[in-house]
Amino acid sequence: MNNYDSQKWFNLYKTALLELERAALTGRIADARAEITLRLETLQQHPDLHHAEMSAIQDALNNLRVLEREEQRMAAEDKKRILQQTVQRLKTIAPKFGEPEQQ
Repeated sequence: MNNYDSQKWFNLYKTALLELERAALTGRIADARAEITLRLETLQQHPDLHHAEMSAIQDALNNLRVLEREEQRMAAEDKKRILQQTVQRLKTIAPKFGEPEQQ
């Protein structure tokens, strides 16, 4: 166990990594980033200490960036799929608009 395993930033980071609900992922990433920022401010007061934690924070930030890019990619794919479905539905009902009304 590292000395930073009990830090709040590390627990929030782990929670973001393990989040399975896409709807909650963005919030989890933001929470982890905010807590990491607070921890970095604290660590800057002792620049010669906490080398292992600083390295872990850099790794965490890199991994959070990967998660964000993946989430953005999946969101773009979802948007594209929804637009394609909408176009298909419109194509199905479009001919009905050209038909004269029956009385």
